[in-house]
Amino acid sequence: MKKFCVAVFTLIILLGIIGAFWANRLLSHRSPSAEVVYFEKGTSLREIAHQLAEKKLIPSAPLFEVIARVQNVGDKLKAGEYEFPAGITSSQILEMMVEGKVKLYSITIPEGFNLKEIGLLVRQNGLIKVPESEGDFWDKLVRDRQLIAHVGVTADTLEGYLFPDTYLYEKKSTAENLVRQMVDLFKKKVTPDLVSQAQKKGLTLHQWVTLASIVEKETGLASERPLIASVFLNRLEKRMPLQTDPTVIYGIPNFNGNLTRADLERDTPYNTYTRPGLPPGPICSPGLDSLMAVLRPVSAGYLYFVAKGDGSHFFSSNLDEHNRAVMYYQLKRGTKP
Repeated sequence: MKKFCVAVFTLIILLGIIGAFWANRLLSHRSPSAEVVYFEKGTSLREIAHQLAEKKLIPSAPLFEVIARVQNVGDKLKAGEYEFPAGITSSQILEMMVEGKVKLYSITIPEGFNLKEIGLLVRQNGLIKVPESEGDFWDKLVRDRQLIAHVGVTADTLEGYLFPDTYLYEKKSTAENLVRQMVDLFKKKVTPDLVSQAQKKGLTLHQWVTLASIVEKETGLASERPLIASVFLNRLEKRMPLQTDPTVIYGIPNFNGNLTRADLERDTPYNTYTRPGLPPGPICSPGLDSLMAVLRPVSAGYLYFVAKGDGSHFFSSNLDEHNRAVMYYQLKRGTKP
């Protein structure tokens, strides 16, 4: 009996030594190369271990399972796409998957992009997972009344409310996920205090965003935005038409890039030459600078501005001065105003 006990004890020690050796081998193993692995939702621990071993990220699938269960994380590994760097250890793999540190992609929405332009970017980044033939998918999404109400926007579309910024997303993310992210960031940037400031200027949130979107499209110079905003606010106060080309262009379906006199005379809801006041809604996604320019415009009596040809504008307070500026900067005639 004594010999039997000694034999069992020796066997246990031997097995312990062997187990410790393999455990140490697993935990100290470093993958020879970087690998990207995608685990579908519902993938079992055994399948995860098999995929990792197949990619040579771990030396032993069964032992990986054992270690995961011993650490009580076997059912805590999160699905998704993971980018495992070269030299990663099994312990680090477990840690990454428990924390859900999946591979992230980025998409940058520039300031001044409208819904159509944003939709093209979203499709190019693979977030629209429907056939190309269903080209109206994005258009329906950003006009979906249920979605718009759910994200807390009181408008007919999400134009102007998809905040321009760089966003991170997972492989499994969808266009709707991104839309919700963009509206959430809009709400963080456009605080209740700022909305209150707009209301003190006589502007609703929708009117504020609409005017900011026009300012955004009229100039690429941040320093000019408070001046541009000042002109439009002055014209609104005097009940003068805004007469801004970007709104006219927005109202032209499939605009070809050539704005004609006929376009300026053709009445549409967005033609601010033929209709007074603000257009029905935003014409793009304004950045924070343009939004703030409307709240804090330059205090000046300007009513007109004309492009100088170098990206900047000449501002005038009366029509005669404006006409001289147009002659000089646009028609290259007359003297500098």
